[in-house]
This record gives sequence, C-alpha cells and structure tokens, in this order.
Amino acid sequence: MKLHKPLFSIIVILIQLILSLISYYDFIEWGKANPELNALICRIFHGDSLFIFVTLIGFYEMLTKPSLFKTFLRIFLICIVLGTQFGGLIPIADFYSGVYNTAWFSAVVAFFLILIRIIKK
Repeated sequence: MKLHKPLFSIIVILIQLILSLISYYDFIEWGKANPELNALICRIFHGDSLFIFVTLIGFYEMLTKPSLFKTFLRIFLICIVLGTQFGGLIPIADFYSGVYNTAWFSAVVAFFLILIRIIKK
C-alpha cells in the first residue's frame, strides 16, 4: 500500500493528539479540584476515542490517491477537529455530540475500506 502525500494527515493527527492530551489533563484537573462532585457523577472522556477516529480517517486519507474525494476527506478532517474544539461556540444543541457521532461513523466506514484494501493486496 502506497501513501499519497501523507504530510497533511500526519499534521492533523498530531494536532488532534495534542488537543486530546490537553483535554485529558483538564479532565483530570477538574476531578482533582472537585472530588465530591467527581464521586457523585459519572463523567465520560471522549478525547481518546476521538483521536482514534481522526487517526483512522487520516490513515484512509493517506491511502487515497489525489482527487476531489481526497480534498473532501481533508476538509472533513478539519471540520471534525475544529467542530469538537469550538463546539461550545456554535449555538446548536448537542453540536459536539453530532460531530463526535459523525466522526465515529466515518471512522468505522474508513476502517472497513482500509480492510478491503488490505484484503485486495
């Protein structure tokens, strides 16, 4: 399998890794600052799975030959990263969840498309 111009996807994946690590440290700090609330509620951290989703979609983008579809995948990756970071600024109810679920579905599709390419080789 040949990688076609992987620099863009590598940069997006690294940016998502950094953002996920920052989000994780904020998640841990909030738990330390509010131990009584942390014991009462069950908080879920989505940064790790979001990083995996961006990695899968980015890897599939690396495998795709230059075309209009590759450009669409690049724009889609940017929308996922920016949508999850600035979801609180968008005045749409549950915007973050919508972007997260779209990334989840797209990562599953990308995973199966990668598997199909591996099986064909």
